[in-house]
Amino acid sequence: MRIYLRPITLEDGKYIVKWRNAPGVSSHCFNRTVVTEASNARFFNEYVVTGKYQQYIVECVDEDYGVASYPIATVYLKDIDRVNRRCELCIFTSDDQEWNSQSQTIAIKLLIDKAFKELNMHKVYSYVFANYRDEIELLKQSGFRVEAILADEALAIDGSFYDTYRMVVFNDSNEGKINIKDS
Repeated sequence: MRIYLRPITLEDGKYIVKWRNAPGVSSHCFNRTVVTEASNARFFNEYVVTGKYQQYIVECVDEDYGVASYPIATVYLKDIDRVNRRCELCIFTSDDQEWNSQSQTIAIKLLIDKAFKELNMHKVYSYVFANYRDEIELLKQSGFRVEAILADEALAIDGSFYDTYRMVVFNDSNEGKINIKDS
């Protein structure tokens, strides 16, 4: 599988609206507010254009033809703290068949590489609800480890609260060394 990350554009809003509003995606988010093209455009201008977020579309190369690619998901870095050299990594799941554990691992490693090499981050962290064991394993396969467990951190749709893991990878430790070629 060949995938790459390209910077998001305003025109990609149609994908963001589709992916983010899917129940399988929104249930993994702290904020479950419905996203519209208008709200996405405001978000894009306020956060992406200003550099507060580094957001990318994950493109899958059509291996039958080799020259065509198509979007399968989005990944991004947010809360970029250039002073303390840390940021949060976020991914949107999608229902695209190519957006599987293999492509997700590659996309996460590519994004970590951007955080470390292009943004000079020391630390990249991510939050995942404790009940999503597959996401925890995915992040572990990408070099993350559990940094903390946050009790009752997020409100579930049914009114209960989720524990949340804060997972982390460091740029200057053996645990934080990312080898994209192994993916």
